[in-house]
Amino acid sequence: MKRFFVFTIILISVFACNNISSTKENNSAIQDSIQYYIQNAHNFELPENEVVQSLNKAQDLIKTLPRDSVYFKNKIYVAFIYDNIGKKQEFKNTVLELIDEAIQAKDSFYLARAYTYLGEYYADNVVMDSAVINFQNAEKIYFGIKDNIGIGRMHVKMATAKHKVRDYLGSEKSAVLALTYIRLENNKLLEYEAYNILGITCLDIKDYEKAKEYFQKAFKIASEEQLINFGSYQTMAVSLNNLGWINLKTSNYREALSYFNQAIQEPDLLQEYPALYATILDNKAKAKLRLGDFSNLPNDFYESLKIREELQLVPEIVNSRINLSEYYEKKGVLDSAKQYAEEAYKLAKQTNIINLQLSAIDQLNTVEPENQSIFAKEYVKLTDSLFQGERQVSEKFARIEYETDEIKRQKEQLAAQNRNIILFALLAVFIVVLLYIIRDQRSRNKYFRLREEQQKANEEIYSMMLSQQKKMDEVVLKEKQRIGQELHDGVLGRLFGARLNLDSLNKKNDELAIAGRNHYISELKFIEQDIREISHELSREKFALINNFVAILTNLFEEQKNLSEATDLKYSIDQAIKWDKVDNDLKINLYRIIQESLQNINKYAKAKNVSVNLLKDAEHLHVTIIDDGIGFDVSKKSKGIGLQNITSRVQTCKGTFELKSNPGKGTRITIDLPFKK
Repeated sequence: MKRFFVFTIILISVFACNNISSTKENNSAIQDSIQYYIQNAHNFELPENEVVQSLNKAQDLIKTLPRDSVYFKNKIYVAFIYDNIGKKQEFKNTVLELIDEAIQAKDSFYLARAYTYLGEYYADNVVMDSAVINFQNAEKIYFGIKDNIGIGRMHVKMATAKHKVRDYLGSEKSAVLALTYIRLENNKLLEYEAYNILGITCLDIKDYEKAKEYFQKAFKIASEEQLINFGSYQTMAVSLNNLGWINLKTSNYREALSYFNQAIQEPDLLQEYPALYATILDNKAKAKLRLGDFSNLPNDFYESLKIREELQLVPEIVNSRINLSEYYEKKGVLDSAKQYAEEAYKLAKQTNIINLQLSAIDQLNTVEPENQSIFAKEYVKLTDSLFQGERQVSEKFARIEYETDEIKRQKEQLAAQNRNIILFALLAVFIVVLLYIIRDQRSRNKYFRLREEQQKANEEIYSMMLSQQKKMDEVVLKEKQRIGQELHDGVLGRLFGARLNLDSLNKKNDELAIAGRNHYISELKFIEQDIREISHELSREKFALINNFVAILTNLFEEQKNLSEATDLKYSIDQAIKWDKVDNDLKINLYRIIQESLQNINKYAKAKNVSVNLLKDAEHLHVTIIDDGIGFDVSKKSKGIGLQNITSRVQTCKGTFELKSNPGKGTRITIDLPFKK
């Protein structure tokens, strides 16, 4: 059963890996196909129906992808192409789908971008309240992810939208707020756009000094920074035109004309930005008209009108026709003046832009004074509608702003509550952990105190043993002196007497001499026996003296054998070690090291075989302790108090300590201790 279970798991893992690999390859193939259809849709030479077919195929393939950044990026590309080919409704539908999918995927980055594109769609269609709402939705997301550039960009767009519906106060407020965030990131392009919208707003409320100040700041950025690197073209021409327009409004016609002349000479202006070229040309012609300079007029007006008609810029076409009416009125050609004024008013009424209609009525009132009463009534009616519309727009934006602030306030309250709950929870956890640490620390301290007291008691016992050994050494020394005296006074004297008598008897060969020699030979045997007994006694004493510490170690090893019948302990002590010359501190530490090592083996190793070897060379004592237990990973396991004690004792003796172990392969401890500190 176990083998079957393992085999099943392996099969599932292999299939899962294969599925992941095949999914990645499949997604890569789908992405290649999507790229092909998107690139095909970018081909401007294709008919519109083929472009739409490519986009539809790309859309179908995109739906098969997982909802990740690649999916959203492809979706945005498709939306942009719809927008470029004039399929505004398809662009809107794609962006709305993108919003729903980004909400489901909880992707804040692409959700904010989708809200931005939807706001731009409504702004292009002059549905400014919806545009502002979507820009505010994007701004809230950027605020949540702390994207200052995104926040600033949304406020610039809101300022532009509010300006278009004559909410000048709201436009100025949004532009100033945009600058607050933009300056945090030092984004010169957005700063340039914010100064421009501020200048245009101040121009419309007739605060010309402020307008000029903001236009000059924008001009400084355009002249000092390479804004083309940020994708913005002809910024110098825009700034020069704005400065020329503010001077035109304040009747500084020559200075205005100078700015317009500089602006129209910017390289590639007509090719890159034909609408701006037409505006600058129209403004230049208007400045010359005010100065009474009719050179190249009305050709400049006509050229500007032609470009605007080609681009279908209806408000600008109305302005061009009003300017042509003003030109012909000054030249005294009233029929042409009336014709262009009437055309301008008729076209302005189609746009529903009240300001444009008011400008056209002003010009009609100038060229057709006989109809002043009719125009005056229409002017008053349009003015009332304008004020009412401005008030409604202002109230609507104020309501939107209030609701947005209220939502922010509620979110801040919820965030504060959540923060307090988290803080209280963390505090409670901290108190519990602290109490646990205190309790654990007290337990550890108690354990260490008991262990320290035990070690002190053991050291006192060992010191007593050493003291006893010293007394034994003294007794042995006295006994050696006694035996030496006996050898000198007893054995040597008897040997000397026997030698002299044998020398004298060797000169005789009679029976009496032979009997005497036999007597002294027996005496020598007795002396030999006495010497042998003394020698044996001395050997036993020397062995006991030398092996007194060995006896202590032997006792430790025998106790270890008795503790565990499952463990076979073998030990070897080099007989060449002269323990009587070894420092007592070293012997104490050595004893403790071996004792601690054997205790660790008993507790953790589960060993069947243990060997302890003590060898010497000229200057060092080598100790090896080997077991065939379960072992452990030296790199991962933290050192316990036992190993720390061993290391500390080895360092005290100026020795070296090496620990080798692997899981399942036992443990080897190698210690080298110098005989002299």
